[in-house]
Amino acid sequence: MSKEIRPLIGISCGKTGMAYGTHRHNLGDTYIQAVIGAGGAPLIIPAIEDESSLYSLYRSLDGLILSGGVDMHPRYFGEEMDGTEDVDEARDYAETTITGWALEENMPIFGICRGHQVLNVALGGSLYQDIPSAMPSALDHQTSSKAKQRALLAHPVAIDPSSKLAAIVGKTELNVNTLHHQSVKAVGKGLKVTGTAPDGVIEALESEQHDWVLSVQWHPEDLYAGHDWSRRLFAAFISEVRQRD
Repeated sequence: MSKEIRPLIGISCGKTGMAYGTHRHNLGDTYIQAVIGAGGAPLIIPAIEDESSLYSLYRSLDGLILSGGVDMHPRYFGEEMDGTEDVDEARDYAETTITGWALEENMPIFGICRGHQVLNVALGGSLYQDIPSAMPSALDHQTSSKAKQRALLAHPVAIDPSSKLAAIVGKTELNVNTLHHQSVKAVGKGLKVTGTAPDGVIEALESEQHDWVLSVQWHPEDLYAGHDWSRRLFAAFISEVRQRD
């Protein structure tokens, strides 16, 4: 039996609707299995608004994954509601607070779907609150969710050949799943666009001011079992975390 000490990877989560008079915190098992498979130990970060508790959790982390989920409240990027649907303001607070600390200390961050958007907003960027109304000619970016097949590959993403992402996956084009109706609009400070869909939707970002801060709009955790390039993403993240020990 192995007693290896693995790096502790915080994974943000959200809350479900009320059941039996209380909320449930919720995170897909594919995130947890991807982190374990890549050599990390997952720690679920609850959607709470207690700063001291969040900071105590943050101080224990070696790396941070911002997971997918419901929409961000547009007040975080200075807008009124205009197409935003479900929100979880406790989660908005928890994620933006921990992301701010992680960016300040150059902690490795991997943003996924909503997490891609949270990272952008945390660095001063903004979001299209609803792709279909903001970009009428756009692809259907909810194809995988409508099909109820989270691993369904729905469209290609062109990857900047000079990017960290391209070096990790070994490709300049990927076919990805898609389960979102919001997307990056104004790009946050210090972030570089490294992946785009055929309709121009920004599908990947990485920081030019940090060692390993990278985000994608699709869900690589749901592609982990079936796609080697997806496994390489998590492996590269955990490898970077280990190098900081």
